[in-house]
Amino acid sequence: MTHSETLTEQAILNGTCAVIVTYANRVAFVEQVLHAAFQAGVGHVILVDNGTELAVAENLKTVVALWGAERVTTIRLERNGGSAEGFAAGFSAAAQRVQTRHIWALDDDTVPHSDALTALARTWRLMGEKPSCCLASFRQDKRTYIKLVKNNKPNAIQINSFFGFSVQAPFQKKRVALWKRNGLECRSMEMGAYGGLWFHKEWVQRIGLPDARFFLYFDDYDYTLRMTRNGGMLWMCRDSVLKDLEQSWTQTPSCLHPWLQSEQGIIRPYFALRNRVFIEQNSINCRLIYNLNMVLFLFIKVLCRTPRSALYHLQHPVKMMRRWRLLVGAIRDGLSGNFENKILKYQ
Repeated sequence: MTHSETLTEQAILNGTCAVIVTYANRVAFVEQVLHAAFQAGVGHVILVDNGTELAVAENLKTVVALWGAERVTTIRLERNGGSAEGFAAGFSAAAQRVQTRHIWALDDDTVPHSDALTALARTWRLMGEKPSCCLASFRQDKRTYIKLVKNNKPNAIQINSFFGFSVQAPFQKKRVALWKRNGLECRSMEMGAYGGLWFHKEWVQRIGLPDARFFLYFDDYDYTLRMTRNGGMLWMCRDSVLKDLEQSWTQTPSCLHPWLQSEQGIIRPYFALRNRVFIEQNSINCRLIYNLNMVLFLFIKVLCRTPRSALYHLQHPVKMMRRWRLLVGAIRDGLSGNFENKILKYQ
């Protein structure tokens, strides 16, 4: 089929292969996401078992058997390679399927509404059915997506920003393009999350697979930035809705910033900070301003996130010093591009 041929809506649904990556013991979530994905109309699902325990792997096989091998393909990774390696394996398998036209990335706890995929298919058709056009479903509980819809706040890397914070922000606003047609509404993004990302499989050949070095967090931003910086357009489709079954670790109630909460361990804050810092390096044109943004962000948003946070530091200086040493190490590795990921060896 050539790109000039018009596809029916049903053909687009049938040609969509959902990629779901799971880990630990989240079988109950996977069951719900699988059911919702097929309810939405996907033609096939690639389920990536990202190094689960053998007992969990057996339970996943039982769940998959209910749908049949013709509808679900399972890929098992012997170790948890993080979201980057998991989605890389899934995207690769999906792209190799002859029947696949589009790939729809879904987290194992993001449930699509029954009309979520139909909204993507209709939008893509109205936008001209171009393979360069990538879409993303609207995550109801994702703050960056909510701000994009309510405040037209761009989901983009600002020049000299540190983790999205910049003293220059009032003077360097990026435009959010708005698209409306036939009751559908989309807003442009420079980057987006895996959960809900819908793209033509040609992108796998064009830009490759997610960078496994990232391991966890912001590997999806890196991947989508490669799309938008290589001639692609990424639109968040307001009418394609996903619901998160589990609250993000960054929203845990506490007087402390999530990076400083010992119960979050060291993996999450390290990779979140290291990877975002690394991605931002290509958008720095004044190191002095970047460093200023870094200091202000860490002081205002992290150290003094709440009045009680500053007091907690005074009450637990040794404990807080250890956490800050972790954050400084993550920043240093991000700035230098250190992807040795030695921190995984201590877990």
